[in-house]
Order: sequence, then C-alpha cells, then structure tokens
Amino acid sequence: MSDGLRKRHPVQTVRIATNDGPKRPTKSINWKRALCVSFISCIVTLPLFIWLLPSPIEPVAFSMPEPPSFEGPLAPNDHLQKAVHLYENKILGPESLVVNGDHLYTGTADGKIVDIHQGTVRTLAKLGKDPCGRFEDEPTCGRPLGMKLDHEGYLIVVDSYLGLFKVNVATGDVHLLWPSSAPINGKVPRFLNDLYIMPDGLIYMTDSSTKWDRRHNRYLVMEGDTSGRLLSYDPKTNITTELATGFAFANGIQLTRNSDAILICETTKARIMKYNLHGPNAGKVEVFADNLPGLPDNIRRSSSGGYWVGFAGIRRKDKFSLIDFAAPRPWLRKLVTKLFSQEVLMKFIPKYGLIAELNDQGEIVRSLHDTFGTKIPTVSEVEDHDGVLYLGSYGLPYLSKLYLQGIKN
Repeated sequence: MSDGLRKRHPVQTVRIATNDGPKRPTKSINWKRALCVSFISCIVTLPLFIWLLPSPIEPVAFSMPEPPSFEGPLAPNDHLQKAVHLYENKILGPESLVVNGDHLYTGTADGKIVDIHQGTVRTLAKLGKDPCGRFEDEPTCGRPLGMKLDHEGYLIVVDSYLGLFKVNVATGDVHLLWPSSAPINGKVPRFLNDLYIMPDGLIYMTDSSTKWDRRHNRYLVMEGDTSGRLLSYDPKTNITTELATGFAFANGIQLTRNSDAILICETTKARIMKYNLHGPNAGKVEVFADNLPGLPDNIRRSSSGGYWVGFAGIRRKDKFSLIDFAAPRPWLRKLVTKLFSQEVLMKFIPKYGLIAELNDQGEIVRSLHDTFGTKIPTVSEVEDHDGVLYLGSYGLPYLSKLYLQGIKN
C-alpha cells in the first residue's frame, strides 16, 4: 500500500439504550363482541325510546265486523277503467260536485269554487284568503267541501274551516250565512264536511270532528274519535243546532227517498247511519248500512232509485286491512302514528277504485271497480246525471266521467 493512504477502520454500530423495556404484544380488538354489545344495547334502548316518544293521537278500541267478501253484487270488475279524466292538472281535489245544465261546480284544494262550462274552468269564488297551497295555509285559505244548489239557484257551500256560505253563480258574490267560529252546544266545529238542503230551506250539515280538522283526517280515523256530529242551520232564525253526536268521522249526508231520515256516512266504522226525522223514532240514530266494503266518503242519490257511495279506501275479507286489524288494538295505532307521518300512513291504503249503489234497505245492489287503481284510485263523490257518472276526489288533479250505457253487473 501507498504511504499516503490512511488505514481504514471498521465501522462500529452504536446501540442506544432505552428504558422502554421489553415490548408487550398488542391486544387485538374483538369486533364481533363489540358489535354484539352495541346491537343488544340498541335492542334494549330502542323500545324505551319509542315508548317515550309522544303520540299525536289518543286511540280508543272499537270493533269492526269481518270485512265482506267481494262476490255477488261486489264481484270485482273493470268498469271504472272505462272512465275518462277531465280537466287534468287544471283542478285539484274536486271533492263535491254539482251539475246544473251545462255548468258543473266544484270546490278545489286551493280554496276555490270553480265553474266548469263548455270545457272552460274559471274561478267563480274564493271563500278564504291567500296564501294557499301549504299545509299550514289551509285553515285561512279555506277548503270548500259539500255543496248544493238551493231552490233559488244559489250555490250553498260548506267550507271545512270557515263555515256556511251562499254563492251567486251568476256574479260570484259570496255571502257568509254562518261562521264556523260560533260554538254549537259548547263545541266549536273543527271539520265541517257535507250538507243537504231541505225544501223549506233548512240545511243539514256534518261536523266530522270537534277535535281534528281536515288536515289531520288520517289521525281522526286512526284515533277512532267519535265527536262527529249532525247539525242543522235554520236560515229563518240564523241558528245552528246540534242534532246528534257520537259519530266516528261523520262525512257525507243525504235525505232518504221518502224524506223520513237523513243518511250519514260514518267513515271510520265503514257504515252509514240514519237519523230519523219523523215518527216514533224521530231524533234517534240507527244503522242503515253496516260492514261496507270500504271507508265511505259521500253519498248521493242514483238515477235508478238508490244511493251511490264513493269509497276513500277498501276493506275486503281476503286482503289485509289496517283499519280492521288495528281497530281493537289502540296500542298499535298509537305506535304506528308515532313512527309514521300521515303521508306515510296513506301508503298502507291500497289503490283500488270502488263505488257502490245501495237500495232503500241499505243493501248493495251493484258496484263498479278499478281493481288496480290505475285509472280511478279513489272516489269522494258520485254525481249521477243524465246517464253519466261524474266522479270526484279529495286529492286527485282531475275529475272523471263515466257513461253508464253498456255497463252491466
């Protein structure tokens, strides 16, 4: 080696001492056990949480007969599929209908009373005030429901929130006959619904509930509330009187053919009651038609001598019916309304269009169906006029028309 080269020394490794001591093995988390504990905790606490949730209703138990079989006069058919939609997306929720010559009057969900004439829809009157369209607006916007022409040609309308009105069909002028803010027998009406005008001018009305308003009609059914009433308004004295109470959702009304009684649809209990006007049973209420195939809305006379009933939902022996199953189980209705909104509750109601004609004994003599509810999913009222059935609804964006010619059950 050259003398100029330095001798290389081997590299030494220096170890730095630490005080950590020997390392312990890391414990692995038992994820299965943790998940199991979490699941059990949820199972234990969830029922308590649901139990502590407030319920919007105070349900009571009631009984329903076993739903009827769809056979005989109730045998399914496709007759309602033959109906045509009129004024689609021009009207919303034409609940009640009045046909007068070539004019058709109805009330809509946006608080209007409209006059449909020769294919044109125009606003005849508005009972409430804007704004309209939102859930919270409805009590001030108004919701026209039952309506009839009186013997002077005025349109008499009951608004669910605002009271009883007289409308001039020529000018659209509105006159308030009786405000709903006036207590009757100590109770303010919450849900005025339908009316019938007697030959002497006396007006019968239904108040569906003194607790729930129209916006909460699903809660009214689910609770089984029986504060519904039959009222009468006398235009001569301007006095409104409570005639009978205890109805579970008093809805559509109609005078019988022989004028001896007022028929009242009791929606929640799927039946039609009769308030006797004359004779030894005057002032008494009895059952006219029991165990109907659905929840009845309005009732109107048929051209063949009976009564047409529109149904808001159906109940049948071979299908599950929430109202029938839950009727004797108030705890279930309380639980369901804790968990689901009114809109979700409507999804439990199958789409099935149904109207039925009853005779003077309250027996079903024929029925028209839309078994899948694709054309007519629900019917609020049937107006029978010159061989045509006009079908109303409480929420659809059209009314429907069905020609009776050629339809046989």
